Amino acid sequence: MKKIFNPFTYIRKIRELFEKLVKSVRKSIRIQLITTFAACALLGVLSAKAAAPFFENANRQATIDYRAGMEQINHQAQGAANSSVHENKLEAISNMIEMENQNLEQGSRALKILVTDESGKVLYKTKQAQEEQIDLHNTIRNAASFAINYTDGRNVFESTRKEFISFSPITIEGKNLYMFVSGIPEGEVIYDTQEGPFPFLIGVLVFIFSFFYITKRKMKQIEAMAQGVKEIERGNLAYRIEKKGEDEIAALTENINNMAEELMNNIEKERKLEKQKNELITNVSHDLRTPLTSIMGYLRLLRDSKYENKEQHDEYTRIAFAKSEQLKNLIEDLFEYTKLTNEQVVLEKQEVCVNELLEQLIEELVPQAEEHGLTFVKKFPEERAYASIDSEKMVRVFDNLLMNAIKYSKDDGEIKVSLQRQRRDIQIVIANHSEAFTREELANLFERFYKKDQSRSRVTEGSGLGLAIAKSIVELQGGSIRAEYRDGIIQFIVSLPIIEK
Repeated sequence: MKKIFNPFTYIRKIRELFEKLVKSVRKSIRIQLITTFAACALLGVLSAKAAAPFFENANRQATIDYRAGMEQINHQAQGAANSSVHENKLEAISNMIEMENQNLEQGSRALKILVTDESGKVLYKTKQAQEEQIDLHNTIRNAASFAINYTDGRNVFESTRKEFISFSPITIEGKNLYMFVSGIPEGEVIYDTQEGPFPFLIGVLVFIFSFFYITKRKMKQIEAMAQGVKEIERGNLAYRIEKKGEDEIAALTENINNMAEELMNNIEKERKLEKQKNELITNVSHDLRTPLTSIMGYLRLLRDSKYENKEQHDEYTRIAFAKSEQLKNLIEDLFEYTKLTNEQVVLEKQEVCVNELLEQLIEELVPQAEEHGLTFVKKFPEERAYASIDSEKMVRVFDNLLMNAIKYSKDDGEIKVSLQRQRRDIQIVIANHSEAFTREELANLFERFYKKDQSRSRVTEGSGLGLAIAKSIVELQGGSIRAEYRDGIIQFIVSLPIIEK
C-alpha cells in the first residue's frame, strides 16, 4: 500500500530541524560569531549593491563607437559587390556611384567609391574622388589594418584618421577589378559607467557598524562579567552577575556565581565555626569551673580536717566523688561532641532491627522508670523495621532520649514509645508529660550546653550536650530529629532511612 503524501510531516520535520539549529546557535558562541559575521557580510554586500546606482555618474566615461558606421559602409559596399551573380554588377556599381553623387550634391554624407583594375588605374569613381591612379598594394593593406583609435574621458576625442575603407575584389566582364568604398563612419557616443570605490567603502562601513551593533550585547555581557569578577575580588561575595543566554559565556557566568556562592558559604562556615569555638571555650570554662570548684572546696575541708565526725567526712567524700563523676561525664560528652562536629567519626553501619533495639533499651530502663512511678507504653507494628545504622551510637541517642523522658517527666505518668513505617523512613516518637516549653526553649533544645530553666526543672545536673550529641549522631546516619510540644506533652521524633526487606 502506497503511503499518502502528507505535507504536514515535512513541515514538522523542517520546524524540528529549525528549532534544533536555533538551539545549537543559542548554546554555541562560535556558531553565533560565524552566523553574525555571515549576516553582516551579506548586509554589507547588499548595501554596496544598493548604493552603486547613486555613484554611477561620478565615474561615467564617454566613448565614441564607430563600429555601427563602419558596418554600414561595409554592408553597402558588399551589397553592390555581391549583388546577384546573374545581374550586371557594373550596373549595380554605377547605380551606387550615381546615388552617392546625388548625396554629395544635396550636401548629405556621401561615400567615395573607386573601381580600379589590377594596375591601380581608376576606372570608375564618384565625383569627390580626385585619384586617377592609386597604389593598389598600400591601399589594400591600409584597408585591411584600418582601426579607429579613441581616448576615453570626460571629453570625447575622435581619431585623426577619419576614413574607413572597405575593399572588395569583383569581376566584371571577365576582368578582375577592385572596388574601394571609403567614407567617414557615423560615431555613436557610448557612456561607460564604473562604480568606483564609494559603494565598496559603504559596504565595508555597513559591515563594521552592523557587526559592532549585533555583538554589542555580548560585549556588554563580557564587561559585566569582568566587573562582577572585580567586585568579588574586592570581597563583595554577595555580588551576582546576571546570566543571559545559554552559551559558553552564560555557563562561565553561572560558574563564577557558583564560585562566589561557595566562597561566601565557606567563609560564613568558618566564621560560624570560629564563633562556636569561642562559645564552646566560654561554656566549657564555666561548666568545668563549677564542679571543679566544688571538688576543690570539699577536698580542702578534708585536707584541713574541717569536719565534725566520720559521717560528715564520708558525706564530703561522697559529694566530691559525685562532682568528679559529673566532671568526668562532661569531659567525655565534650570529647564525643567535638569528634562528631569535626567529622572525625567513622560509622560502622550495619543492618539493625529498630523494633528489637528499642525493646531491649526500654526493658533495661524499666526499673529506673518505676522509681518515679512511670510506665512505658509501646506501640510497635508487627512487621519489623530495619535501618542501616551504627547501632552503638544510635543506642546512645535512644538511651539519652529515654533517660531524659524519665528525668523530666511528671511522676506517676506514662512514657509512650511508638514506631511507624513510612515510605522512605522509620519514624520513632518518644513522648511524655512535661513542664511547659516555650518556642524559644524548643528551638534551643539541641544547642550545645543548653539547659532548661533550672528554677522550673527538678533536675539540675547534666552537661547540656546530650541532645546536641544525639542530633549530630542522627544526622550522620542520614536521618533527622526534632522536638514538639503540645497540650503538656513533649515528644521527640527521630527519622531514619528504611531498608526494604
